[in-house]
Amino acid sequence: MSSLDSGKYIICFQHISLDECMMFYLRNFFLIAVFALMTGRSKAQLIDTISYSMQQKPRFFLNLVTFNSYISGDFANFTGLRFGASFNKRVRIGMGVFGLAQNTVVSSIQVDDGGNIYNTNANLNFKFLSWSAEYVYYNEYPWQFSVIPFQLGLGSVNYEYIRRSDRQRIRTENEGVMLYHPDLTGQYNIFKWLGLGASLGYRVTLFSSDNVSDNFNSPTFSLNLKLFMDEVYNAFFPHGISGKKSVNVD
Repeated sequence: MSSLDSGKYIICFQHISLDECMMFYLRNFFLIAVFALMTGRSKAQLIDTISYSMQQKPRFFLNLVTFNSYISGDFANFTGLRFGASFNKRVRIGMGVFGLAQNTVVSSIQVDDGGNIYNTNANLNFKFLSWSAEYVYYNEYPWQFSVIPFQLGLGSVNYEYIRRSDRQRIRTENEGVMLYHPDLTGQYNIFKWLGLGASLGYRVTLFSSDNVSDNFNSPTFSLNLKLFMDEVYNAFFPHGISGKKSVNVD
């Protein structure tokens, strides 16, 4: 290791907290792990598999998704839907809609109340859209493991607080946030429509407005029951709503 590299590590421990150092190493370890999984197979074989899969007829998928993380040190739970097209049960191109559970993150914000400037606690409201590309590297029923090397999120953030002058609940204007969130996922199917799922990822803030006081960089993780909505649909409407035979979905 060069002296310059060594200096970076020393600076890390001297000028930021131990928790921030641990997050730094965890983030880099995770990104390296994602890269290693994607390159574990030969580059040519991986490209051939993706190319072949993308030529197959796409099938619709729809999943309920929940995951946990931290925002400025507070535990944060997100719930949402991810849907899109699955190609050959290997490649999924999807879009997601997610929201932060209400009143789980309390932030300190600066308020200008008619010239009276003060700091106060506020509830964070956070929702975002995501676009993702997923590669399933193991799929032998009932097990499935995948990597999401690309997941870009565009979000909207605002804060709710009680104004001191009149005790009114005030909501700030929406502010923009851009996120990058690679992820590793695994699932075990109990039934075709119900399974156990787990995920481990890392969320990085690419951009946030100057008026956003929170730090969204954090590990993400989940361990929960998974309900596969497309399989539920097939169970209740095996021939489709119109009475015609439905197309199989993943």
